[in-house]
Amino acid sequence: MLKPLALSLLIFTTNTAWAAENNNLKPLFDNTFANMTYPQVAGNYLVYNQRIQSNHQIMRLNRDALYGENKSISADFTNEVVRNGIAFANGDIAYVSNRLGRLSPWLSHEKREIVLGAGIFQNLLLPNHVDVSSDAKTWVFDSTLETTRTPRLHNQFIDERLHIQLLGQNWRMYHSKLWAFKSGYAETKTGLNNNFQQPYLFSFSRGNNEITMLGDGFDASLSQDGQRMVFVREDNGNFDLWMQNIDGSDLKRLTTNTYADIEPSLSPDGKRVVFVSNRDSRGEVTQTFIHVLNIKTGEVKAVTSGLEVMDGGPAWLDDNTIIFHSNRDPNSTNNSTVDNWRLWTVALPK
Repeated sequence: MLKPLALSLLIFTTNTAWAAENNNLKPLFDNTFANMTYPQVAGNYLVYNQRIQSNHQIMRLNRDALYGENKSISADFTNEVVRNGIAFANGDIAYVSNRLGRLSPWLSHEKREIVLGAGIFQNLLLPNHVDVSSDAKTWVFDSTLETTRTPRLHNQFIDERLHIQLLGQNWRMYHSKLWAFKSGYAETKTGLNNNFQQPYLFSFSRGNNEITMLGDGFDASLSQDGQRMVFVREDNGNFDLWMQNIDGSDLKRLTTNTYADIEPSLSPDGKRVVFVSNRDSRGEVTQTFIHVLNIKTGEVKAVTSGLEVMDGGPAWLDDNTIIFHSNRDPNSTNNSTVDNWRLWTVALPK
């Protein structure tokens, strides 16, 4: 209903040889007790989600002193869960919490915790995959409009012991064959039947509390000025990347691939997109790697590779370095640790 009729289509190629030649992968921490996922970077700050046993936290570190003083946001009340941390250059942190009973976006500002659009989110929408412009004025999120799915997604969010795979693969939540843990999965490729209705993207303006419905899709990444976004849209079982202006204009399809392209993040200059894909593992859900897309030329390059590893949640640490989470073993290029997500960096070739 909300898809524009005229679309621009870009065709892309993939260079997997780059990943085989690029071994500049580094784990940030020698960590065996905490799961660290979905890093975000702004200014001098690194923010990520952390779970130790059943305790969820949002962690903020100074990117120039990772082992120094930090700030954390933890649950204040019984059965509360905080997740989806987002960094701001001034040190503020955005996140999602069920503190008021239902999921709502929050802003941690100095010593204050500010809830946004509480009445709207308490009664109507379930915000997932939240992203925010650098000035904190424009927020974008996705939500299911399928009433039977809402309580299930809410319960999955607040599951303190959410399965280790699902903790680091949020993109699976909207597909009926992928959203729950099991021993094996069908390949994520065109034709994989999905019994769930598609979620919709919404933008939220802090200035006037206005919420705008943008169209079907999820996991949007905003440009720094909040005027453009890259997001994921599922079509006939497959996931591809799309881009449009925040007002809904200039819709373009960025990838057309048989397998899944997911979890995009726009570069600070808006010229590239880092994303996760299982195109190199031919649709294996538990083998995903990091790729970089040049929006102008359409070239896609694989940044990581391996066997039996899941890379996810990429973000731009700087113009030439990607930070992401992975279950890969620091002592082996090809094996997963099975039960631990760590933060990694990979330098892009110059």
